[in-house]
Amino acid sequence: MKVVMRVLLALAIVLLAYISWKSIQGPIDFNAEVERRDKAVIQRLVDIRTAQVALRAQTGSYTASFDTLTNFVQDGKIATLIKSGDLTEAQLEAGMTEEKAMQIIRSGNEAAIKAAGLWDDAKNAPQLTRDSIFSPAVQVLYPNRARFSIDSLRYIPFGRGAQFEMGTDSLITASGYPIQVFEAKAPYAVYLGDLDKKLLNQKIQEVLDRPGNKYPGMQVGSLEVANNNAGNWE
Repeated sequence: MKVVMRVLLALAIVLLAYISWKSIQGPIDFNAEVERRDKAVIQRLVDIRTAQVALRAQTGSYTASFDTLTNFVQDGKIATLIKSGDLTEAQLEAGMTEEKAMQIIRSGNEAAIKAAGLWDDAKNAPQLTRDSIFSPAVQVLYPNRARFSIDSLRYIPFGRGAQFEMGTDSLITASGYPIQVFEAKAPYAVYLGDLDKKLLNQKIQEVLDRPGNKYPGMQVGSLEVANNNAGNWE
């Protein structure tokens, strides 16, 4: 009987030690995994923002469609300006601007170019050259990302196939001007849903308890305020 009691006591001690260790190590492991997943989600949101900004620059508007966004990244072309030559201080002081200079140069009228003082005798060519090279959007937007997956742009990392929520809208600024906005977001419950439920619920509640209607997840841009496409982690 004494042997049994000793065994049970030893097991109880081990169990209590494990519970005590788990109560300390559990949150540590949880926070480490949250940080790892947050980084992956943030990177994907930054990639979405990069594509949205480039799309708007070309088309004049953001999109709420991932099909449109990924098609642009995959098939679109982006111009890169190649510049050679600059205006001199004297030319700038005389009122010449690069826009005026290029209008004259692009006319192809050599006499007019020389008359405007924009001919480089050493090169026997116009003083300024401005050429655009069109490159695939994916190469321009995500350089040095050989393993970049366009098809994954819409999917939340660790989200088990869930897609980012994405939308667009138009807001009126304080000065009365309309401004286009977009947002993309991923709730904690989606990409942290398989972690410790108690700790996850605590994390979500902490965000909801903060003033200012904070979003319990990762988000870039906003449909409610013009925030220059900032992420809520920035």
